[in-house]
Amino acid sequence: MLNLISDRLERRVCDDVLEVAWSTMWNVTDETPQNCQRFLDNRGMEYFLDCLKNFPDKEELLRNMMGLLGNVAEVVELRPQLMNKLFLTVFFELLDSSSDGIEVSYNAAGVLAHMLSDGPDAWTVDEPSRIAVLDRLAAAVERWDRNAERNINYRSFEPILTLLHIYHTPQCQHWAVWALANLTTVYPEKYCSLIEAEGGLQLLHDVLRHPAPYPLIKDLALIVINNCSNFWDDPEVQENY
Repeated sequence: MLNLISDRLERRVCDDVLEVAWSTMWNVTDETPQNCQRFLDNRGMEYFLDCLKNFPDKEELLRNMMGLLGNVAEVVELRPQLMNKLFLTVFFELLDSSSDGIEVSYNAAGVLAHMLSDGPDAWTVDEPSRIAVLDRLAAAVERWDRNAERNINYRSFEPILTLLHIYHTPQCQHWAVWALANLTTVYPEKYCSLIEAEGGLQLLHDVLRHPAPYPLIKDLALIVINNCSNFWDDPEVQENY
């Protein structure tokens, strides 16, 4: 796949093959750390930056690339390789992107939320500053439409639920609970059962009881809990389950 990307970059061609190559890598890196490592080891970030530079207006391409980087950022051991001024500046700027609806901004926020979750000591670059990223991340999440239909598919919420434990940096929780609120609002039949199966409701109740999360986070947590409660109270759902 990376060879296909390299070929398209050399020829300055953005076509279906290039978009499918990134989409395929997004899929094969999902909760598969060894493939995320292979991506980094084989100049993946260089290709990402080159595609961004050469094809800045290709929305589907950008969404696929950022989705893949979201998978990489979920791997704790690989995050130090993303702790780079150039990479972080790109992610930081993409928080304000309106490309492909909210998808690019959402994925950039997800990458940064996972990196921020490692705490202040792990943030080893001066620019963009951790404080600036926290502020822009929270502002981006507040802008998104919670009822937006999504071009994304979660097989597991484990990476998102992990962020609910990050009380030292509530902005990470903000991104996570917004994701759950959006998905259970728009696709309750798919995602309410997944949250329950993976223990997410208990974590959300923990968030409500904890003093650290700010009110917007608790409001979103309550929305998720209510969405799931309403879903399970639906007579048709009760019949099918």
